[in-house]
Amino acid sequence: MSTVEEIVEAIKELSPEKRDEVRRQLVSLWSLNSGYTKSAGLSIKRARPRRPPIQIKGRPISETVVEDRR
Repeated sequence: MSTVEEIVEAIKELSPEKRDEVRRQLVSLWSLNSGYTKSAGLSIKRARPRRPPIQIKGRPISETVVEDRR
């Protein structure tokens, strides 16, 4: 068994609180080394879901800008 597999197995045996602490530590580590996560194609889940988009009344701004430039 590789070292990485041993670490994953050890993490699986932790309590939920300890697993959360490991996750926070890893996220902190990855945020310091953000170039690595981008090049490796890794993504970090959002802590909370995105808000729904805001509905705009009237014409889109892009149409207004185009008309103003004419």
